[in-house]
Amino acid sequence: MIKKIEEQRFEFVFYINKHIICQRYFSVRDFNEVSINSLEMKELMDKIFGLGNDGIGPMGIIPHHLKNKSMEYLWKFYNPYNPPKEEPFKNLFEKEDTYDFEIKVDKDIIAQSTFSGNYFPPQIRYQVDIKELIYSIISEIKDVMSRKSYTTSYAEVEL
Repeated sequence: MIKKIEEQRFEFVFYINKHIICQRYFSVRDFNEVSINSLEMKELMDKIFGLGNDGIGPMGIIPHHLKNKSMEYLWKFYNPYNPPKEEPFKNLFEKEDTYDFEIKVDKDIIAQSTFSGNYFPPQIRYQVDIKELIYSIISEIKDVMSRKSYTTSYAEVEL
């Protein structure tokens, strides 16, 4: 007997330069439509994909992961007895690589965020592996989308 897999309404997609790194479908029990236009959705995107407020706020789940992988990589190849050669100034943002993250409901984008990948070494930037983060990301999304109440206005502006 072949079991038909029902199509999931919800998904997240993570890109680098418009190329998919990771895409996952999932379901949300007790989905609340109000969540789409809420302050909590913006906070969710910051929690998953935010770079912090000029270094003041906390980094999101994905940038924090990339930062940790960068630190591991840089320490692995650090040699205090062989300092790097002095190189002329190089503009790191000459060719910019961008990461994008989208949350979709019924194939419609309801939340989207972008940041530059040029803050991370190329060896980390082009070999992203977020398998260990997928559960955390989906859990955060499900938590926000299934709440009972939301903040739908901010500073007397309807979101």
